[in-house]
Amino acid sequence: MNGSVGWADAGVIIPYVLWKQYGDIGAIGRKYDGMKKYAEFMISRCGKWGGPYAKPIKIKPELNKYLVNCGQSYGEWAEPEDFYVMKWTDFCEPHPEVSTAYTSYIMKLMIEIAEALGKTEDIPLYTEYSEGCKKAYQEMAKQKNFTLDTDRQARLVRPLSFNLLDGPQTEYAKKRLIKALENYGFRLGTGFLSTPLILDVLCEYDADAAYKLLENEEIPGWLSMPKNGATTIWESWEGKNVRSGGVASLNHYSKGAVCRWLFDTMCGIRIAGENHFVLKPLPGGSFTHAKAEYNSIYGKVCSSWQKTDEGYSYSIKVPSNCTAEIVLPNGEHLSVNSGQYTI
Repeated sequence: MNGSVGWADAGVIIPYVLWKQYGDIGAIGRKYDGMKKYAEFMISRCGKWGGPYAKPIKIKPELNKYLVNCGQSYGEWAEPEDFYVMKWTDFCEPHPEVSTAYTSYIMKLMIEIAEALGKTEDIPLYTEYSEGCKKAYQEMAKQKNFTLDTDRQARLVRPLSFNLLDGPQTEYAKKRLIKALENYGFRLGTGFLSTPLILDVLCEYDADAAYKLLENEEIPGWLSMPKNGATTIWESWEGKNVRSGGVASLNHYSKGAVCRWLFDTMCGIRIAGENHFVLKPLPGGSFTHAKAEYNSIYGKVCSSWQKTDEGYSYSIKVPSNCTAEIVLPNGEHLSVNSGQYTI
């Protein structure tokens, strides 16, 4: 019951995010030995048979060594029951689609981390398994049991977010994700792992779809929770009305990760190095205004936008001793120093 991808990976992902968020290379330097051991653990599961609960998968023999079809994994976890009802076997069986995807992704992060720390001797192994697992994933996606022709949104969001597909597969998955959303009334169909990723994926090629999903007030969806009296985030999209029995947690963070998107995309506040920000607001949907304030270690950063008769008005505040690159939706770039600006 150890090492479930998406959970155990926190030992790599959290130091990586801290490094990227604050530019503090010590966040990865202090944890590198542990991250390396975990990467080696992930590699040790590649190519092994996962026992009686493992799903039979036939891919090219040379790619079998990169397929992760053993070890306990929770999988996507808590998708809407319309798509997948969890069974007791889900706690003990391998989930090869999720595990192979995360192994490739974590190895890709380890390459970047090793390069930054000068651990060049480790890079060839990480590269082999990042690319190997990616190719194994592409082969697996051609099989009926793991097809991209699906309404299960997580199956499309994950490979798009992690850049796991080849060119034709990528274009197909983008179109199929929009179709999956349309088929489900633009309600959310993701679980724990893909919910924080879906709006970012959509914004890459269809920001209108991202806003349509964000604003949907029907179950399952973010706004359906407060509409149904919630004051916290539910573990299950269905809240107290879980059909499969029992009541899931009614105070769970994972699906509330959308709040990060409100800060760094809707209002566009992103740290981009020491004492430097990129402010790239993205108005959309039926919203008439949005505002975010971030109490950074450099001081308070403010970004807001307001819909007007002529278009949009932007208000930006950059803290003292800092600089910022303002990127407007029309592509215009403005370099500014500390101060308050209305555009």
